[in-house]
Formats: sequence, C-alpha cells, structure tokens
Amino acid sequence: MHLCSISAVSLIAALASASAPSLRGVDPLLLEKYVADAQGNFACLDGSALIPFARVNDDYCDCADGSDEPGTSACNNGSFYCANEGHVAARISSSKVNDGICDPQCCDGSDEWDGFINCPNTCAEIGLRHRTAEAARQANELRGARRRRMLTEEARGLRKEKQEELEEKQARLAVVEQQFTEAEALKDDLEARQKAANEKADASLERRRQKLEEQHLDDLNAYRRHLSFELHRLRAHSDTLVLLLRSVRNDHNAEFNDAAVAQAISEYSGFLEEHPYVEAAALEYANEEPAQRVERERASDNDSETQDSASYAVCNAAISIYENERSTVVADIDFYYGLLDALRKGYNKNYHDLAVKAAVVGLDEFDALRERDLNDVQVAADALGLDGLVQRVYEARTAFEALASEEAAQLESQGSEAKTVGPSGDDESEHSLDDQVAEARTRFWDLQSEKNTLRNAVSTLEELLAKDLGPQDVYLPLNGQCYSLDAGEYTYEVCLLDRATQISNKDNSRQSLGSFTEFGKTADGQVDHGVHRYLQGTKCWNGPHRSLTATFECADEISVLAVSEPEKCEYHAKMAGPFACPVAGLSEDAESADAVDDLPEMTPIEPDHAKGGAVHDEL
Repeated sequence: MHLCSISAVSLIAALASASAPSLRGVDPLLLEKYVADAQGNFACLDGSALIPFARVNDDYCDCADGSDEPGTSACNNGSFYCANEGHVAARISSSKVNDGICDPQCCDGSDEWDGFINCPNTCAEIGLRHRTAEAARQANELRGARRRRMLTEEARGLRKEKQEELEEKQARLAVVEQQFTEAEALKDDLEARQKAANEKADASLERRRQKLEEQHLDDLNAYRRHLSFELHRLRAHSDTLVLLLRSVRNDHNAEFNDAAVAQAISEYSGFLEEHPYVEAAALEYANEEPAQRVERERASDNDSETQDSASYAVCNAAISIYENERSTVVADIDFYYGLLDALRKGYNKNYHDLAVKAAVVGLDEFDALRERDLNDVQVAADALGLDGLVQRVYEARTAFEALASEEAAQLESQGSEAKTVGPSGDDESEHSLDDQVAEARTRFWDLQSEKNTLRNAVSTLEELLAKDLGPQDVYLPLNGQCYSLDAGEYTYEVCLLDRATQISNKDNSRQSLGSFTEFGKTADGQVDHGVHRYLQGTKCWNGPHRSLTATFECADEISVLAVSEPEKCEYHAKMAGPFACPVAGLSEDAESADAVDDLPEMTPIEPDHAKGGAVHDEL
C-alpha cells in the first residue's frame, strides 16, 4: 500500500505504537497519560505544553515539569520509575539516570540502561531482607498493639475502681469532718473547764516560782553565756582537728605504707562510719571567713539571748543542751588529738609524705591556738567567779526541781478531786477532768489525722482522674512506674508521668531532670502522647534548669533505650513502649493515613496528575 493512501489517523496510531519502547521510566499509574492524542501529541503533565509524542524520551527537555523525559536525564526536575521486581518500586531524580552510578534505590539496575556500566539486579536479595524486616516490624507492632489494648482494658477497670474509691473516700471525709468539728468543740470546752479548775489552785506556787526566778535567773543566764563562749572555741578546735585528719586520709601517699599513718587513718575512718556528719561541719567551718564566723557566733548568741533568757525553764534547758554538747565535743577533741599526736610521734620522717608533714605542722599550730583559747576561757571564768556561779546554779536547779515536784503533786490532787459524772450517772462512768481532756484530745488528734489523710487521698485521686492519661487512659495502669538505663557514668530513671532523674553510679548522688509537665505537640499542634516532657529539674551551674524529653517507639515492653544530651542540660531519652504502637480497629481515616506511599526517593505526583481524567479537556 502506498504511504500516501494511509489515512492520517492510521499514521498517528502507527507512530504511537512504534513509540511504545520509549516509555522507559514511566510509573505504571501514569501510563494512561503517556498516550498520543488524536493529533499524535503528548500533553505535559503540568499542562504547560503540547508536543509531538515522538519527543517523549528523546533526551531533550520540552516540558517545564520534565514529564516528557521520564526515562532520560535530560530534565533535572523529572523522575525515573524503577520497577524493582521482587522488592519495592521506587522513583529517583531523572538526573541520576545513566550517570555511571548504580543507584541503590533502583536495585534492578534499570537506571543505567545505556550499558555504560552493568548494574546487577539485587532486588531479590534486598526484597527478601526488606520483607523479613517488615514482617518483624509488623510482628512487633502487633505485639505492641495487643499490649496497648490490654493496658486500655485494664485502664477501663482501673478508672472505675479509682472513681469508686474516690466516692467512698469523699463520703467518709464528710462524716469525719463532722465528727472532727464535734470533737474539737468538746475538746475546747473541756480544756476551758480544766483551765478554770487549775486557776483555782493555790497561787503560792507561782509566787514562789517568781521569787526563785528573781533570785537565780541572772546566775543561770551568766552560766549559759559562759558555756556558749566556751563552746564556740571548742567547736573550732574540733573542726580544725577533723580537717587535719581528713587531709591525711585523702592526700597521704599510700605507697609509703607508713604504719603510723595507716593506724591513724583506720581509726579515723571507723569513727566516720558512726559519725558521718563531722566532715561536712568541718568543711563549712573551713569555708567560712573569720569575720563571717565572728558574725555567725554573735548572731547565735543574740538569738539565744532572745529565746533562752526569759525564764528558768528555757534557760535551764539551754544550759543542759550546752553541757551535753560540751561533753561530746571535748571527748571528740581528745580522740582526734590522740590520733594526730600518735601520728606526730610515730610517723616515718624519712618519707617525704607532704600530707602527713602538713598535718604535723598543723597540730603544732593547733597546740598554740588551743593554749590561747583555753587561757581566754579561764580569764573569763575567773572574772565570773565560775566555781561559785556553778554552785549557785546547782542550788537553783535543786530548788526548782523541788518546786516542780510539789506542783505536780498538787495538780494530781486537784485532778482527782475534780470529778464529773458521765451520762449514765453511775459510779463506773466517773472520770477525772484531766482524763476527759486527755481522751478528748486523743480523739481530736485521731480524727484530725484521719481527716488530713482522707483529704490528701481525695486530692490525689481527683488529680489522677482529671489528668491526661493518654488515649483511652493507656497510661493509667503505669502511672508513676519507673524504668531506668545504666549508661556507664550515670543511670537515667524515667517514672512515667511523674519525674526523671540522673543517678551517679559513682556516689549515688541524684539530680532531678524535671517533673512531668506536658505531652509533646505534633507539627499541626495536636497533642502527641508518645512524647513526654519533664521540666524544671535541678539547675545547672551557669546554665538552665535540667530537663528531659522522652520519645517512644513501638514495642510491647517498656524500656529506656538511650539517653543523649544534645544541648547543655537538655536530655533526650529514646524509649520503647506500646504507647507508640498503632492500634487495631482504627477508623478508616486513620488507617488510610497509615497507608502512605513509602517508596524511597519517590517524587510526589500532583493530585490532578494521578487522576484518570484529562488534564486539559479543552485540548
């Protein structure tokens, strides 16, 4: 048949058929777009131009969107489709086609079709690994989803239990508050009657007490001030000796193996086990400037003068405390000094142990200091006439103790005489007024304790039930439960919806990384229950307050996987748990949102291009 007799339509169809092999790199979903129209033309997918179909994949970029060159690298903004049979299809930038590099996204090697290099087809192997990993991921998600469903079912019952518990405690609280009000009124009434009865007692005891106060209070206060003056120096002596022993224990050269040093350290260490606070007190003393120390002692004396000088009772109590402390401090000083003096006499002077020699020099200096201080104390004692003063204080104590015994006996007598008859009117219901007051106070305190306990429980339950506990209360069964990770130097502990803590593995010291404050936010501002923010932890030196953000990934078991510190004192914890797992039975919208196209490096197609209708109906 002569070519001239072929109709125009037949010619166009023949050209379209002949062009079929040139459709390399086209996504099968878009093949219907790569068909010549009645005039033998191809419409660019963005509608920017209409070109002869023969120009598709002719290695020249005609369309603004690069859609006419899906199988070549002519257009930088185009995309090439890799079928990747046996694995997952992918799209890559058309600029990577025939670039002499086997792109891993195209495991079938179809991106290097010009034969310049030979790219092996590895899709079967990669696909198998991918399917194995995907199966493991799906199995993990299934386990996590089941665990999450179990938690939500448990939470449903637990919320009901907590709500019933709250209602029960609220009801009990209402009853107890009423009983407490009645008990308080009864207690107040009985105490008022008791007070009135006691005021009727013989006033001579009070007059005699006032007379003793006038006779002896000045002596007691003078003795109290002298004890305080002496104690200031004794405490300084004790702290000085502790610091010397501490420097030997911490800084001595163990390689010398000096027996005298070892003995001193052993005995001192044993003492510290029973009295672990002494070094902390000594370090405070060491870090204090002399002027600060003088001011602190002066303020302490002023406080004592205000609080302890008004009456015999408080002044005598202060004296007893001071005397007990003096006995303890003197015994401690004797112990410390004995260790250091034995060290001074017995250490090996051939060893050049700087810490030991410094302690020996320090003890010599201490001897001079103690001698000066003891002389000052003796001068003050002589000025007071301390021996006579102590005798008068002893006599005052004896007189006051005798008066107190007499007063107690009289009060007991008054109490036994102050009988009231109970509601029944019989002898068995009789109780002394003091007994009634004691019983009323006991009931008042018991009800007050129960009321406070119930209020705290009600408040805790109300707070818990009002709290955001995640979808379907999934966090309720685990609220406050703690999970930790040993990261070498530190252990990190995260207590769900409660607190986060950094624990030193060296000395077990703890730093707060914050209290649970809020859940995270998604890009569109929605609450993300898989991200927990713990804020306002311990403040860093010259930095912000510590904080921790915990991000969960899907797993059936809860654990802390890793902790990092991307910014100073801002910690990120990667955690696993069922909270991040997809839940079976989601709505259709949620399921479709999960079913995203996850092809690697696939350029998204505009919605209109993916539809079956023509882009430009007018053409």
